[in-house]
Amino acid sequence: MKRALISGLLTLLSACTVAAQNKGYTPETPVVKSAEMPLYPHLARMARIEGTVGMEVTTDGMAVTNITASGAHKLLLDAAEHNVRTWKFYRHKPQTFRVTFTYKLEKPEVFGFVNPTVLLELPNRVEIRTKMHPVETTGTH
Repeated sequence: MKRALISGLLTLLSACTVAAQNKGYTPETPVVKSAEMPLYPHLARMARIEGTVGMEVTTDGMAVTNITASGAHKLLLDAAEHNVRTWKFYRHKPQTFRVTFTYKLEKPEVFGFVNPTVLLELPNRVEIRTKMHPVETTGTH
């Protein structure tokens, strides 16, 4: 009985070790409990600005305490930082981790209002895709 229990525990430990070695798995990564929906900034969409924001985010074990962002237009940097500051986490070890926000524009198949596509792989990756704002032309003859 004791030998079976030890064997079972060793099997479980081995499975955990294999999972820990898989790409992207970090047991200390904080889990986001709540956050605002990230949006594509309207002015950036109208100006057809795309880009990737890289961030170093520091937490106190419950909330964001510091952000260092780089790599994109200021409109995108500000939107990403504003969103991350709304994140609340389940209690975790205070730490610093990387987050990447990707903003992409797609050619519009339809004109008018469309919902963006938001891909969340929290807390490390956020992708926001939306349709390009149509170019408005004035018909002056």
